[in-house]
Amino acid sequence: MFQAFVLGFWAVWSSDRDIHAVSEGLAFTILAVLIGMGMAFEIPFIDGQWVAVNCLLWAYVSLLLGVVNRYAQNFMGSLVMASIGALGYYYFYMHLPEWVADWMA
Repeated sequence: MFQAFVLGFWAVWSSDRDIHAVSEGLAFTILAVLIGMGMAFEIPFIDGQWVAVNCLLWAYVSLLLGVVNRYAQNFMGSLVMASIGALGYYYFYMHLPEWVADWMA
């Protein structure tokens, strides 16, 4: 949940500046992994499923940052898009491991 909160602020903060969505998405994904490690007090088990989940989350974050940067016309628009994007990130963060496990089975 904290990662989604940080993503919402990141998206609002990046709406009025020239960004590189893919590299900032990667930076956020690395930050989200570090936050998760700090909250769980353990190093994640890095396997194919973990890599696939984080790659999909990276793609989602990059898409979200690109959409907010491209289509937000004012502050309220970027707040709404960032809120919807953060909720989507939270949903994917909770359900992607199950979905990827089913795909890889």
